[in-house]
Amino acid sequence: MKYQIKPATPRQAPEIARLIMEAMDEDCCRNFAGPHHTLADFHRMLMRLVAMDHSQYSYRNTLTAMQGNRIAGIITGYDGKDLRRLRQAFIEAAQTELGQDFSGMDDETQEGEYYIDSLAVRTDCRRQGIASALLRAFIQKHGHNQPVGLLVDLTHPEAERLYRLAGFMYKGDACWGGHDMRHLQYPAKCAWSLGDKLSERYHDTEWGVPEHDDNQLFMWLIMETMSCGLSWKMMLERREVFRKVFASFDASRVACFGEDDIKQALHTEGMIRSECKIKGMIANARAFVRIKAEYGSFDCYIWSFTHGRSLIYPSHQSREVTCNELSARVAKDLKKRGFCYVGSVIVYSFLQAIGIINDHKSQCHRYAELWPACTIVEGE
Repeated sequence: MKYQIKPATPRQAPEIARLIMEAMDEDCCRNFAGPHHTLADFHRMLMRLVAMDHSQYSYRNTLTAMQGNRIAGIITGYDGKDLRRLRQAFIEAAQTELGQDFSGMDDETQEGEYYIDSLAVRTDCRRQGIASALLRAFIQKHGHNQPVGLLVDLTHPEAERLYRLAGFMYKGDACWGGHDMRHLQYPAKCAWSLGDKLSERYHDTEWGVPEHDDNQLFMWLIMETMSCGLSWKMMLERREVFRKVFASFDASRVACFGEDDIKQALHTEGMIRSECKIKGMIANARAFVRIKAEYGSFDCYIWSFTHGRSLIYPSHQSREVTCNELSARVAKDLKKRGFCYVGSVIVYSFLQAIGIINDHKSQCHRYAELWPACTIVEGE
């Protein structure tokens, strides 16, 4: 049965509280309830905490997976720096309603990560991809400013496997509530890459990495120029189609394409059927070959604009930039040399892809990995 990921509402507190208790497991819930109260008492208390605006279990911190009018699963989390403030509601409720003192409870998270407190799926809704979908939605919502973290009990290897398959990585061992845990984190990433595995893989392994191989540079040039008016995700999805059509991105072979090659390209399954664009790529290949003859390689030519340096513009951290003086200058020169579909915006994206411009956000894990080889450019 299909499901939709939606923000929780206060009216869903009874179901959400029940699922949070499932995530805790029965022993943990009985410990919270204490010797003089029942699991039903603890559920009523937790239900009130879910309905509150400010508690760690608040509906405001929760996403639901809905199957019709029924909650199939939930994920609850919050900024680690807010843990103690949000947990105060739980401490006060436990003291008042259950006679339990949890004021000395260990912190399960801290400033510097967005923490997943609870993830649970109804028993009869499991093995439908709901937990993975909730994780993706949570990461897409919160994973661009800081890492998303969680603790997983060592006695739940199937849960750890789920998190690792989703991209969480081991950060260290921990102990909480008398249980041995692993601390896992999903690294912070640029917001545009989240929620789509193909885009994330491109972001994590290729985007902004300095590229010096001429065939790869021609590949990125084709993909960027073919993307004009289309989505970048579509380009990533059709990369292998482009590889087949454009001779494994060998510009010297594409430069020799004739009418028969154009017809074959247009009839290739999955190919973008634009004769104008295909002819444009052939023209670009010919211009590419001329540059190689003049400079020895396209690599030498394109990196000459920055004297071989990768650039970081700090001013780009606070705003979205789609072109700048450098991309305008490169675009002008490319057009003069016979390239087409190379406006300043397309060229800017090309320069990002091949690592001449590093526009990873400073919170992104790739920023720290790439910046040592970059030159800082102020004021642009």
